[in-house]
Amino acid sequence: MESVIKIPVIIGPTGVGKSSLGFELAKRISGEIINTDSSLFYKYLNIGTDKPSETRMKEVKHHLINILNPDSRFNLAEFLELINTKLNSFDGKNIPILVGGSGQYIMALLENWSVPKVEPDEKFRKKLELLSQQKGKEFLYKKLQKEFPSIAENIDKNNTRRVIRGFEVGRSGFQLKNHQKERNFTKFQVYGLTMDRELLYEKIDNRIEAMFKKGWVEEVQNLISIGLNNKSLSFKNIGYTDIYLFIKKEISFEEVLIRIKKSTRNLIRHQYNWFKLSDPRIKWIDISGKNNNNYALNIILEDFK
Repeated sequence: MESVIKIPVIIGPTGVGKSSLGFELAKRISGEIINTDSSLFYKYLNIGTDKPSETRMKEVKHHLINILNPDSRFNLAEFLELINTKLNSFDGKNIPILVGGSGQYIMALLENWSVPKVEPDEKFRKKLELLSQQKGKEFLYKKLQKEFPSIAENIDKNNTRRVIRGFEVGRSGFQLKNHQKERNFTKFQVYGLTMDRELLYEKIDNRIEAMFKKGWVEEVQNLISIGLNNKSLSFKNIGYTDIYLFIKKEISFEEVLIRIKKSTRNLIRHQYNWFKLSDPRIKWIDISGKNNNNYALNIILEDFK
């Protein structure tokens, strides 16, 4: 393995099979998984985030999973500091393999963004939250576009928490320069897992229904029992607020399914905005019609011979 120069990174939309592929790759090349999916940072959110099982995490070492309490704040600058420290801790015996679908976090790492450490301003946040409630999240996003366009273009307009964070970062004087998006991935070999969009949507729908059979509602009930609610930061992950509202009898179960499936499809579209199929820095692997990970795994292993 001394010939390996770049760190393998597996990206792609949610539900496409990144975690399973990373797991199999780690077993074949003496690797350890470094999670870059922000939803897996939180403790106790297991079913709805499709977190790797305890058995899998014992078989292959995983990093940056269950590192935050469900009500903890975490931002991009903290992520970059944490993951770079983790990467620098590897001594060459095992290979770090980055796996995840959080577009902004991964691209900031791959392109080596310089992100300022900006302390949260609770008073300012509450003011923007109120503005969003009064005039809508689209109004708030357009305001961010007008005031800090380079920051706005890298934030999902439906993610109000990150839009508000964008204002905080923008007020610090930080501007994301366009040339940053053109940087080469100097330390990383990036593999993108993709498949036909309709096949992926069908796979996602089936996975969501399977999550409920595994006890997703009970998981949210347990979170409520320890004091969390739909205002908790971890509940910003897809599905948790919808299930909370169902438990509180504010919406029907049918509405929960509709909302979660729609939100997940929106997330997939947003992820493809970050991970563009036309990006020459990404080695895309289309697994449409493939029954397992062997096809993608064999392609990646060719680079490790």
